[in-house]
Amino acid sequence: MNVHVTNIYGFSPTSVVLISQHEVRNIARNLGFNELAVYIYDSSNEPSNELSSRYDGIIARVSPGDVVFFQSPTWNGVDWDNGLVDKLKAYGCRVVMFIQDVQPLQFESNYYLMSKFISMYNKAEIVIVPSERMYRRLVEEGLTVKKHIVQHMWDFTVDQTLYSPSFKRKLYFTGDISRFPFVENWHYDTDLHVFGNKMENYDYSKVHFGGWLNKTELLLELSKGGFGLVWGNQENPKDEPDYYKMNCSYKLASYLSAGIPVIVPDYLSNADFVKENNIGFVVSSLEEVDQVIQECSEEKYSEMVSSVKNVQYLINNGYFTKKLFVDSLMKLNSNEENILDVKVLGILDTLNYVMAHSSSVARFGDGEMDIITGHSIPYQDYDENLANELKNIISSESNESLVVCLSDVFERLDRYNQSAVDFWKQHLNNNYVYYKNLCKASWYGSTFISRPYMDLVDKSLSNMYFKNIKNLWDKRDILIVEGVNSRSGVGNDLFDNANSVERIICPSKNAYSKINEIESLIEKHAENKLVILILGPTAKVLAKRLSIKKIQAIDMGHIDSEYEWFKMKATTKVKLDHKHTAEHNFDENITFIEDDTYNSQIVERIG
Repeated sequence: MNVHVTNIYGFSPTSVVLISQHEVRNIARNLGFNELAVYIYDSSNEPSNELSSRYDGIIARVSPGDVVFFQSPTWNGVDWDNGLVDKLKAYGCRVVMFIQDVQPLQFESNYYLMSKFISMYNKAEIVIVPSERMYRRLVEEGLTVKKHIVQHMWDFTVDQTLYSPSFKRKLYFTGDISRFPFVENWHYDTDLHVFGNKMENYDYSKVHFGGWLNKTELLLELSKGGFGLVWGNQENPKDEPDYYKMNCSYKLASYLSAGIPVIVPDYLSNADFVKENNIGFVVSSLEEVDQVIQECSEEKYSEMVSSVKNVQYLINNGYFTKKLFVDSLMKLNSNEENILDVKVLGILDTLNYVMAHSSSVARFGDGEMDIITGHSIPYQDYDENLANELKNIISSESNESLVVCLSDVFERLDRYNQSAVDFWKQHLNNNYVYYKNLCKASWYGSTFISRPYMDLVDKSLSNMYFKNIKNLWDKRDILIVEGVNSRSGVGNDLFDNANSVERIICPSKNAYSKINEIESLIEKHAENKLVILILGPTAKVLAKRLSIKKIQAIDMGHIDSEYEWFKMKATTKVKLDHKHTAEHNFDENITFIEDDTYNSQIVERIG
């Protein structure tokens, strides 16, 4: 089997389309792929026999069974592109459609062509899309291809030595200025340095033009220091068309390739990537662009430059494109869709069932799967007995006594932010066999009854979720069983509606080694109380054991962190200084706040 990639010729040397597609071609060449050259020309009057011969010339090197990465569009028109795809299919090729621009969405006047584009995409075995949002939109338009890869990031390969960026309060922007009117209206304190054409008859006191630069010149200039700006065609992000929000920014890759931090709008498909990797600022207005630059310290800038270096290395060496190729080929040759037939109730349905039947709850997440598959996690070393107990529980049918919960990620991942989507896709791929063999119950509750905020794209329902969660202990006496660093409810009103609160404090690590002692103490204090378990994998086993003894015990790990983030309207997982924070699993730099109420609630401590 040979692998080929199409490449387009015919645009001006400043065309982003041409540059980005040539980047893909160059990376593919280094992997040993063959190039199928496509030229832009006027095909409107070309006789069908000559067109057929042209197609034959383009694909002369392919053989039946070869894989072709089709960079779409070729800008020869959708009928022309469809014809080439048909020819490739007729020769027995396997087509991976690398969707880089969708003209019917990009240009409103071309929307009437959407059905033809969808028809072409549906001839591929795999589609590569700029973002998960773009894939969802294409599915709405009629796309039926199930196997898809999300691009996330362009590469910008470099084989030259660049400067080490120094702290400068200056902003760079690249592009055809006629398409970006905000440049004309730039009136902020930060100087804007534009690489592109210059507008006439305008006072550019705060805008400096460097003209069009080739790749080497551009990178050398950018790498001296400052910030790279990614912005759309509208000054107000709320007015930006959806297309820009679905696409993958090539500008972003060019700035990161030079090693400088970036500033991007909060709707950008790469925004989560920027925020989570600390490689720049995510903003909601041009005023905020100016503000974050003016307020940025040299220390903060150096910190971001250090973070950028990790991403810069990947982009400069073609990592993201190589990964697309490898992931596509692996998925192409996979005989399974990796679709797991697991039914998970929604958050409200799970809560309603638990309320109606006074059920105990055992929640399984990625940590429990790590234990089951033979691995330790930061707060629990692998234990064979623990793994076996977890396997037994996760394989059990839920009932009125005990609801077994799984993460609600087996369908509709579009509900979650990009970071969560990426994590759960990888998790499901790594643990597919275990889920398939173990999770055969007819239904599961939702593990996210204690994670109803941070990872959701639409957070408008989180207030209702928390109200329903707090109803579980409304006017009830509760016994919280938690690690020494958890301090759940301290500093917030999470449990204020409970009638009374008592606590058993357990080790923050390897609690399973003390499980029999913990279970005995719970029984001692649990009479007429609801037990709230916040104790990692050990909580699952305790929930099962206590349910057998008719003690209602609900595993609510991470609820406190989620509630804190909800109250502060956080958009990232902010570390809490005075107690354990979800996903900050090593409990470092915690400074306990003396709290008399908390101390008075403690009825037992286990060393």
